[in-house]
Amino acid sequence: MKRAILILIPMILIGAIFFSGISLASQDPNDPYGPDSVLFRSKQLLVPCPPQGGQAVLPLYFRNDTPILGLQVPLSWTGPAVLDSASFFGSRITYVVNKQVNIDNLNKKVLVTVQVGFQQSIPDGRGMLVKFYFSTTDTGDLIIDTTANSPQPQEHLLFTREDSVTYTPQYRRGEFHLTCEHDPDDPGVPDSVSFSQALAYYPIPGGPYAYFPLPSGPGRVFAHIRVCNSDSVGAMFIPLTITGPMDHLDSITFRESIFGDSLWILEGANGEHKGLIALIPVNDPPIPPSAGLFLTLCFTLTDNTGLVLFDSTFIPPMNHLLFTTTEPQGYCPQYIPGEYPVIKYWPGDVTFDGELVDVADIVFLLNFIYKDGPYPSHPVSADVNGQDRLIDIEDVVYLINYLYKHGPNPLPGDPW
Repeated sequence: MKRAILILIPMILIGAIFFSGISLASQDPNDPYGPDSVLFRSKQLLVPCPPQGGQAVLPLYFRNDTPILGLQVPLSWTGPAVLDSASFFGSRITYVVNKQVNIDNLNKKVLVTVQVGFQQSIPDGRGMLVKFYFSTTDTGDLIIDTTANSPQPQEHLLFTREDSVTYTPQYRRGEFHLTCEHDPDDPGVPDSVSFSQALAYYPIPGGPYAYFPLPSGPGRVFAHIRVCNSDSVGAMFIPLTITGPMDHLDSITFRESIFGDSLWILEGANGEHKGLIALIPVNDPPIPPSAGLFLTLCFTLTDNTGLVLFDSTFIPPMNHLLFTTTEPQGYCPQYIPGEYPVIKYWPGDVTFDGELVDVADIVFLLNFIYKDGPYPSHPVSADVNGQDRLIDIEDVVYLINYLYKHGPNPLPGDPW
């Protein structure tokens, strides 16, 4: 991939719709193209295992073989999910102004209404009507059915013909099995967005961490976002919310990224620590199957205690965690939050005992370098001669000069 662009895409749902002066008709049983219909494509969805919540993006499709002036689709659902929002982006009726989605999470109902008014009729065809964005709270079955048999007129499933006669299309309910177990037939690991360890040359047990060098910092956080997709995808949308002891995003870098010289734009929402990262190929084919570092977010710490947390979020009106495919609905990858406990330390405290540098730190380094001793638990405290990302005899010499020859103070290591 040569070039891609990261963008923030706002969507606006507009309009108010009503039906009046309608009469009801039946579908033609001899229709050679089959009955007009409203349907979901049922499937299994991979979501994070409880107690972590997830997202499910579910498109609703419709088919009509003659032009129609409008439609009304009342739905209800059961299962461990809350309907956050809906979008007509990519719909067959994007051009229609008077379209609306009314969500009632208390009763687990949603009503979709469309009326062309003085605009062009909805031509015959088939395709997506609307895309629903659910937050999942558990595994299990999410069932989306129609309320067409309700005595309430506003809960009738209806299409309106050009002669103002209405009829009830066929409906196929959506059955979605929510599981946190990966498909055993997928040869790769689950498609995912996660935060990786620091990209140092030495392992960091229990990491990643946000390091704050004493006595006065500054502390830095390098949040390495890793993605995995076992099939080609058209785009990646990663909305994040960030909490913890930092003021703002310093920069984004594609250093060591598997996506090379991608371009980026990251924008926040209402001044909050929230933003959308999106990878959309501009001149290239879809993103090929990939696994590795996507990009790195760089922050400066404002305190030497606390927890920096990167979590997935929803940015109204329709920005969810999403990988798109050739299918309109796309899918929600597994998301693993990034948690970075802030660790304060003294540069040169190789043993990480909280004390200033002493001979024990030099002995620890010598054992590590020459006697296959244990790794330093936090390499940033051992790389004392500058951020060369190497722990070697030069660091030992630097500490000896500091302790016994009034040499310069140990320097913080590279937390990258």
